[in-house]
Amino acid sequence: MEKMSGVKMKNAVDVVIDNLTDIFLSKGIRPPSLLPSSPIDSSLGLDSLDFAELAVRLETHYGRDPFLEGDIPPLNSISDLAALYESH
Repeated sequence: MEKMSGVKMKNAVDVVIDNLTDIFLSKGIRPPSLLPSSPIDSSLGLDSLDFAELAVRLETHYGRDPFLEGDIPPLNSISDLAALYESH
């Protein structure tokens, strides 16, 4: 993790996992074990509204929406989604 002014900054994978965990908990669901290689699809047990909430949370965190900024590569895993936010 990077350090900025003595404070550790979370990397994008951690930010995605933390937000997914919060979404599970807000639904009263125990979060599964989430890894960078975990799929980012309905197999997690979330629906399209949950993924929309994740996108809004990430947009708020990063201050931008990479889905509006150009071509989006395939997003198959948590690390793919994290890389999208790190690269824009």
